[in-house]
Amino acid sequence: MEAGGKRLRPAFVLLSGKLFKYDLERIGQLAAAIELIHMATLVHDDVIDNAATRRGVPTVSAEWGDSLAMQTGDYIFGQALKILARYGTPEIISFLASVSLEMCEGEIEQINSIGRTDLNLRTYLRRIQRKTAYLISACCFIGAVASEAPPHLACHLKKYGYYLGMAYQISDDLLDFIGSEQVCGKPVGSDMRQGIITIPVVYALSNQHIGQRLLNLLEKETKDESDWDEAFSLIEDTGALKTTQNLCNKYLQKAKKELVHLPDQPPRSIFDGIADFIGNRDF
Repeated sequence: MEAGGKRLRPAFVLLSGKLFKYDLERIGQLAAAIELIHMATLVHDDVIDNAATRRGVPTVSAEWGDSLAMQTGDYIFGQALKILARYGTPEIISFLASVSLEMCEGEIEQINSIGRTDLNLRTYLRRIQRKTAYLISACCFIGAVASEAPPHLACHLKKYGYYLGMAYQISDDLLDFIGSEQVCGKPVGSDMRQGIITIPVVYALSNQHIGQRLLNLLEKETKDESDWDEAFSLIEDTGALKTTQNLCNKYLQKAKKELVHLPDQPPRSIFDGIADFIGNRDF
C-alpha cells in the first residue's frame, strides 16, 4: 500500500458515483473494497511470477516468502468481502463475483500459455479482458449502480470502463518494452523473459521477414543477454510497438464515445482526461 500506485480503480468508482446521487460513506467503502480485490491479485501474481519488486519495492513474497504472501492475498480479499457484505447490494455483489471468476480464468489462461509462441490476437484480447478490462468496467458500473444511476447510463459507464481497461492493459504491455525500470518499478521486458507473450510480440511474430528469426530466439532453451537484446531489436524493427500503440488508441476512442451519453458534469471531463493519460503514460 505504501509503495503507491495509480489508484485508478477506486477513482473510477468515486467518479462514476459523482455523476449521480453521491454518498461518500458508501461509495468510498465500495471503492476501497475494489482496490483491495485488485491488491490481493497483485500479491498472488507476484508469487506466480516470482517477482522481486512491485512499484519499486520488494514484493510480499520476496520479503516474507510465498506461503505468507498467498495467505496475505487471501486475507486482503477477505477484507474486501467484509466491506461488500456491509455496503454492497445483491446486484453489486453478484456482478463482482462474476468478474472475480473471470479474472481467475484470465490468469489461468496466462499461466497455461507461458512459453507458447502460437498465441494469436484473438486469444490475447480474450485474456486481457478477463485479466484487466472486466474489473475496470466493474468499477465504473458499481459506482453508478450504488448512486442510483439510470440503467442505460450505468451501461454506458460499464462500456467506457471495458474499453478503457483494454487500452490500459495494452499500454501496460507496451510499457514492458519501452518503459524504464526506475519509473515502472519492474525490469524492462520482464513478461517476455518469463515466457509471457504479449501483443507487441504477437505482432512481431506475424512479420513475414523478421518473425521467424524472433521465433527461433524465443524457442531457444537457454538465452543469454545478447539473445534478449536481439529479440528486443527485432520487435522494434517490425513496427510492432507502433502498431500496439495504435490498437491502444482505438480502444481509447471507443471509450471516449461512451462519455458523450453521460451528464455534462466535471467527472465526465476527468474520465476523458484519464483516457488521454492512459494513451500517453510512462508508468
